[in-house]
Order: sequence, then structure tokens, then C-alpha cells
Amino acid sequence: MAKIAYYPGCALNERSSHLDRSARDATVRLGFELDELDTWTCCGAVPPVSEERVMNLIAPSRILKDVRDSGRDILITICDFCYNTLKRTNYSIKSDEITRKRVNAFLADDTPERDYLEKDDSLWEDYAGEVKVIHLMEYLRDELGYDKITESLRRSLNGLKIAPYYGCVMLRPQNEIQLDDPENPSIIEDFVTALGAQSVAYPYRTECCGSYLSVSSPEASTRLCYRILTSARNNGADAIVVSCPLCFYNLDSRQKAISEAYSDFTPVPIFYFTQLLSVALGVEFGRQGFEKHYVDVTPVLDRIGINTGLGGVE
Repeated sequence: MAKIAYYPGCALNERSSHLDRSARDATVRLGFELDELDTWTCCGAVPPVSEERVMNLIAPSRILKDVRDSGRDILITICDFCYNTLKRTNYSIKSDEITRKRVNAFLADDTPERDYLEKDDSLWEDYAGEVKVIHLMEYLRDELGYDKITESLRRSLNGLKIAPYYGCVMLRPQNEIQLDDPENPSIIEDFVTALGAQSVAYPYRTECCGSYLSVSSPEASTRLCYRILTSARNNGADAIVVSCPLCFYNLDSRQKAISEAYSDFTPVPIFYFTQLLSVALGVEFGRQGFEKHYVDVTPVLDRIGINTGLGGVE
């Protein structure tokens, strides 16, 4: 079975472990394994917006160089913030010679201090952006192919109406990310269709959910999430599918605050895309981590004939 270098990131090790586990379960059933890096640190979550600051590039650059030095040239990640940070860092290193030199100077000076690694006596080689950073959904689309997913399904999601939600960091900025059209994307819609479900169009699929405003200005995030969730529901969605852990947190957990603030609000179940994939591939229901959701997803699955109390197809 092919093993692909995998960077889980901080959130997937803790709060969003159900995103990590459902991804690992699903990919094994599709014929490849997410091979977690032996050593990794936080990527920093947010890339710098100033060309003068390179310190924020050091952590993600170190991760990318370690992948290159291990002899691999592809790195898969799932968290949209990790994907955005790693890919934009790679873009900066490849496209700007001065940035590349400054980053490698920091890395070269930092290496001897990393006493948790075995001593490496090999000659230093600057990192020049050799690793290709890929979102798992991008790998499923471009490397595996959605047809392969459809052929591998063990459970039908026919009858389920799913609203894709992209948020603001999965697709932007376009010239650095180049995953899909940021104004009219289709990668998640095509994924939903490949699972046998119906994709629901609605106006707010690429609008921000509030991101970190959920901490500094929760009322603003509550307002934004209400608009997104209500729009999806009004356009016929049974549930929303996301890939970003922060988007998931805002759209799912914030529904308690939304219900208190808006009397007309009807709760909307939220799925990670890997959970839908894992369920459709027949992985045991109890491994999806649905107990971590604020809004219960089981009625939606029960309604299309997936008996959530029976475990999975083995």
C-alpha cells in the first residue's frame, strides 16, 4: 500500500481528532496510507502578510525541508489553515530568492539546536520549494480520481442533500493556492456527487464564518454563521460539509449561541468531508467521532437508510 507523507497539524491531534481518524480510515480503504511525519511542529497557522517578516515562515519551512530530506516530494495535509500556510510558504520560497536565502539562513543556524533529532552529518542543502503541498481533497480529485471513490462505495448517500462550505482560506489567494476558482469552485460539489449525495448551491459557501473572531468577537461570528447556516437550510440542505477545523467549530458549536440570538433558527448538522467519505466507504459508524458534534448528525443518516446503531460494513 502506498504511503504518502502526511502533516496532521495541531488541531487534528486534539480537538479535531475525528477529522484525522476518519481520514486515515477512509484512505486505507482507497488504497493508500497517510504516513504521519516522524517529527513535526505547529506550522504557525497563519502565514505572514508582510514581505519583510520571515520569522513566521521558519516553522512551515522546517516542516517542508524535513519532508524533502526524507526523500519524499509530496506532502498531504487536511486542515485548511495548515494547507494555506504550508502552500503559501512554499510559494514564497520558490518565487522570491531573497526570502529563500533568509529562510535557509535561519534553518541552517537552527538545525544544531534541535537536540531531539539524531545527529546529521550530511552536507547542508538549502530548501528551494521542492515539496508539493497537497490538500487531501485535492489528492482525491487529481491523483486518485473521484471515479475510484464512486467504485469503492459500500453505503449509498443517495437522498442526502449536502451544502459544501469552503470558507475563506481553502481557496485564497488564488495565485498562491491554485486549488480551484475561489469565486465559483466545484471541488467539494464534485466530491459530494461522487459519494452519491446531492450538492446544494447557496450564496454563502465561500464567505467567512468569522474565523478567530469566535474568540475576540463571538457575536460577530455568531451573526456570520447564522447567515451561512440559514442560507444553506433555506436552499434545501440537510447538512453542510466542511474541511476546516475552525469552520467546523464555528458552524457546529456556535449553533447554541445562534439559537439563543435568533428565534427563527433551525439547527443544521455539520460533517467533515472525511466523515462522509468514511461512512460511504463502510467504515464502522462508531469510529467517526460523531459524539463530538454539538448538532446530532444521526437523524440525517437514519433518514437515508443508514442504521447508525448497527456499526459498519466490514
